[in-house]
Amino acid sequence: MQLIDELKQIVGEEWVISSDEKRLYGFDGLSAVKGEPELVILPGSEEEVVKVIRLLISRRKKVIVRGSGTSLSGATVPLNGDEVVVGLSRINKVYSIQGLEIEVGPGIVNAIVTKNAPSHLFYAPDPASYQVSSIGGNISHDSGGIHVVKYGPTYNSVIRLKVILPNGEIEEFKPSPFLNPSSIFIGAEGTLGAILRARLRLFVRPKEKKSVIASFNSLRDAANTIVEIFRSGVIPSALEMMDRYSIIAIEKSRYKAGLPESEALLLIELDGSQVSEEESRVKYVISNNRGEIISTKDESKYWNARKGAFPAMGTISPAYITLDCNVLRSNLAETLEKIREISMKYNVYIANVFHAGDGNLHPLISYNPEDFDSFYRAVRASDEIEKLVINNGGVPSGEHGIGIEKVKYLGVYYDEISLDVMKRLKITFDPEGLFNPCKMFGNCKVNSRELKVLWEWD
Repeated sequence: MQLIDELKQIVGEEWVISSDEKRLYGFDGLSAVKGEPELVILPGSEEEVVKVIRLLISRRKKVIVRGSGTSLSGATVPLNGDEVVVGLSRINKVYSIQGLEIEVGPGIVNAIVTKNAPSHLFYAPDPASYQVSSIGGNISHDSGGIHVVKYGPTYNSVIRLKVILPNGEIEEFKPSPFLNPSSIFIGAEGTLGAILRARLRLFVRPKEKKSVIASFNSLRDAANTIVEIFRSGVIPSALEMMDRYSIIAIEKSRYKAGLPESEALLLIELDGSQVSEEESRVKYVISNNRGEIISTKDESKYWNARKGAFPAMGTISPAYITLDCNVLRSNLAETLEKIREISMKYNVYIANVFHAGDGNLHPLISYNPEDFDSFYRAVRASDEIEKLVINNGGVPSGEHGIGIEKVKYLGVYYDEISLDVMKRLKITFDPEGLFNPCKMFGNCKVNSRELKVLWEWD
């Protein structure tokens, strides 16, 4: 019996895609590089996922597991054409809720986790794509979000994982005070196995919450304010920054909120039992750094504008590269000023909108996908930004992952010994290289000029 017929027997004919529609699964949020899978399978239960993956392993087929496809690093793009995409969006059940824990399938959307939790609890990690991105992908990229500064990234909210390994075996990884095996799969981008189920940590909703919003006529003043807020002893539940160019994009879009066209805007959220005292400290720091506090009866419109910043960039250009390098907070001012210089050097529009509290930069680097030179300049600008951050003590990725976008940056950040350890880990779990090939370490044929620019230095 042919493979496609066996797969149809497992999941049903309508859930096996072999027509031209499979091209829809050939790209993700990194739209610059596209591929085409051999097949797309959409199982409807955990049992079907296990049967499908075991069958594919027995046939030595390359497997790419994906959820909603919001990855911004190309982590789910099939590059060789012989990969089978296994989509887990239908595996979206809530299995149990006990105390401060909730157990869910990998296909459940991030925002739906909190909606299913008791009203006094919430799930903390909230990437900008929280309304559409799925938990399996969040775990595979160790996604962060607006509240990462106080509650941590996905890593801090994963208690237990059920995984199917590249040998077809199913393992349940439980918490351990020593070597915690669950942590190996958080941020592994589907290269070590497929997540079948996740037990997640819930947090108690704070009794009080307050936002402070401020505009600045200087990037350096805004950056200094961020540093001094922490020095004052305040840990915000969220601390976001938007620069002039992101504000311009937002005000051109349907997310417009009457934002002042200043050099920078800070959105600061405080929660807990000491909000009033912390608010006073924060406002003092803002005033001390020449910031102007914005009084508003509807703070939600500012937060909605921040969450709409990414799609708002469509008013500037049809495509953009999104970086997510982390810089030390003490280096924020200098880094942002250098990014402005890099923008002018390569003649590209760069908007900065990011999680300022943990220094997780998101330069949105615009380009025209119909103009290869435009794409080339955008990538070279991103190269300079990444090297600038890494050389000043930062890291290449804070939440979006390596995928195919940041392969060459690993060699800048890690030494050969560290890279060898990671490669040996991959070989130990997946000796035949069947799970999500070409990601993180590359090791595949460069088959497009876009991939060549991403993977090679000038």
